[in-house]
Amino acid sequence: MLRAFFAHLRDDGQMAQQPVRRYHRLATPLGLPKPIPDADLVAFFQVIDAVRDRLIFLLMLRCGLRVSEVCALPWEAIDQQAGTIRINQGKGRVDRIVYLAPDVAQTLEGWHRHQPPGVYLFPSPKPQRAHLFRSMINRLMDQYLAAAGLPRQYSPHSLRHTFATQLLNAGVPLEVLKELMGHYSIELTLRYAQLYDTTKKQQYEQAMRQITQRQALGGR
Repeated sequence: MLRAFFAHLRDDGQMAQQPVRRYHRLATPLGLPKPIPDADLVAFFQVIDAVRDRLIFLLMLRCGLRVSEVCALPWEAIDQQAGTIRINQGKGRVDRIVYLAPDVAQTLEGWHRHQPPGVYLFPSPKPQRAHLFRSMINRLMDQYLAAAGLPRQYSPHSLRHTFATQLLNAGVPLEVLKELMGHYSIELTLRYAQLYDTTKKQQYEQAMRQITQRQALGGR
């Protein structure tokens, strides 16, 4: 009915175009995975014995890499001496440098000793593919979650979100986190990284103590 009504107005010259489309899509908020609690993180990594798999998930948790970035990570992007990984043309065509935490560097050295030379850090076991792909990592995560007795609500992306949240809680500025995450806009970082309420309260109280001491307002 509405389409017919507005079409009549358009044909009559009272409107420039038909405002009612055949289909309308409503934008819904994108839910973000919650950071994984420390106890669940410990339980998850305790059941991972394979060096390769441990390195896969550490790269997301300690370096903030996306699943796609881990899958196609080439050896040449890693500078073990400098302790850095260069991500070229990440999501949004953003280049960035991330850093190797001590446990990542140690696991990487172990994987390097056992892995024959090749282009990619994680070559695919299937001959028709050059490197690992997303579904394989998703299956690995499900297997280890089950082995640890954890709910399957966690995904590999939850590790990246945990990386962001932990850095914010440790006091890393949003501008620095933006670069480490590879976001092209600070708005993405603001939307993505959510502080715990307890951390926000602590930071507020600390800041307010400094403000009130500096101002020393008098009163009756």
